Amino acid sequence: MTSYALTAAQISTVIVGLGFVFITRVMASKGSAHPPEVPYLLPWFGSAFGFASGPSKFLALCHAQFGPVFRVMLGGRNMIVVTTAESVHNALFADYRVLTNRSEHYDHFHAVCSDTSLYPMIFDTFSHKFFPVLDRRLSKRAVDGVTKDFAETVFQRLKLFSGKERVSLRRSLTEPVYVAVTAIFLGSKFSPDSYEDWLTFWNTLPIRLVRRPFWSFPSTRARGRLLQHITTCLQAANPDNDDDKLAGDFSKVIRENNIPFEAASPAVLAVMLALHTNLFNNLFWLFSWLMADPRAFCSVRDEIDKGIREEFGNLQTFIAEASPRRLDSPAFALLNSAILETTRLTTLQNGVRLAESDFQLKDGEGTVSVRKGEYILLYPRPAQQNGASYPDGHKFVLERFVQSQYQGELTPTSGKPYFAFGAGKHVCKGRFLAMFEIKVLTLLYLSLFDVTPIPHDPQSSGWEPPQPSPQSIGTMHPTHDVFVKLRPRVTL
Repeated sequence: MTSYALTAAQISTVIVGLGFVFITRVMASKGSAHPPEVPYLLPWFGSAFGFASGPSKFLALCHAQFGPVFRVMLGGRNMIVVTTAESVHNALFADYRVLTNRSEHYDHFHAVCSDTSLYPMIFDTFSHKFFPVLDRRLSKRAVDGVTKDFAETVFQRLKLFSGKERVSLRRSLTEPVYVAVTAIFLGSKFSPDSYEDWLTFWNTLPIRLVRRPFWSFPSTRARGRLLQHITTCLQAANPDNDDDKLAGDFSKVIRENNIPFEAASPAVLAVMLALHTNLFNNLFWLFSWLMADPRAFCSVRDEIDKGIREEFGNLQTFIAEASPRRLDSPAFALLNSAILETTRLTTLQNGVRLAESDFQLKDGEGTVSVRKGEYILLYPRPAQQNGASYPDGHKFVLERFVQSQYQGELTPTSGKPYFAFGAGKHVCKGRFLAMFEIKVLTLLYLSLFDVTPIPHDPQSSGWEPPQPSPQSIGTMHPTHDVFVKLRPRVTL
């Protein structure tokens, strides 16, 4: 019996075909516009559906088709996407009275707190109360003071994974770091059991940030438990107790300024998101790319063995004495290069800025006209993979950032398009802590374990890293986890 009903696939084909005809005609009529505008079918919505379904893939396709600067309508926001090193640099260094990141903060707070009426108080808490604390405690000079027990905590958590035949790479990398870092921020009342809620909530973050509906109720409940746990920790924190570290400083600020804890807790969760999200992804890709290149893996591990032996004497002394200052050393130059190379490759978008007035954004020989009320979306990925600055820029090259004479962990990026830690007034406040976290975790992981990746496909004869998820935002997320076998190298 013949059916005349259209299938979903046929309907989709018709819609795509009509859309292509429409877009082709629009492009023909607007071909001379500068910056070129990404055509769209629906007013106000614009390209929001395409962007929300896969931000990184959408931007990559638009960059390939429309060039280094283009306009796109995203849910009522007129966005100008800039991708060149100069345009991104100039946007990051622009006066805050001309370009503000307030809208970006609002998007982040919306992800951590559903009650938008709290936003003005949260923003004030975050920007004017907590940021000065972070500036002071996480500066290069002071960060040693909050990391005293970090290596010991990571070591104790890693021991739990030893000897297992099948271990989640993501969990074995991120759970120890989550526990060690969050204890710095939440103090003596922090519970490591909150990692499960963190992971549940964090997995939905790309969806939340682009405001796609229908995320899971487990994630929403996990967020609620995290906020409650943060509130409990902040209320109990004592500024005079060394074990409370940053939590004590936060608690003091909250009480001195009569800030409700319902406003303070989302602000702290937003800080934790900023610290953990990019770090977790970078740890995952660092190990994935090293495991995919046996030569690189062995080179880094050999440097770690030698560096620990020459700088600390043995692993136990390293665990007791590791600090950001001591790990910013030529003894770990290759590991430092691997970290910088990973962050170069994983950085996708670098924030959104709102124009508070009309201005001209310089880009090369010309300028981009930006009107008041328009947004600038910073997309440095093309610049950070440009072959002129980075030969084979799309590949992981272990030695890319090794200097002939070591001058500091971040100095190899000077003069190059590198925006993994931001720039200007918007440079990442936790960059020195982040470098230390990655180094400690990698040093301990590769010192303690022989690591063997397990193929994702049981029928496969080899192993390859997963592909980046098209839904990635901020930094690359993997399409799936990796499982490894961990055999002890030392007696634990």
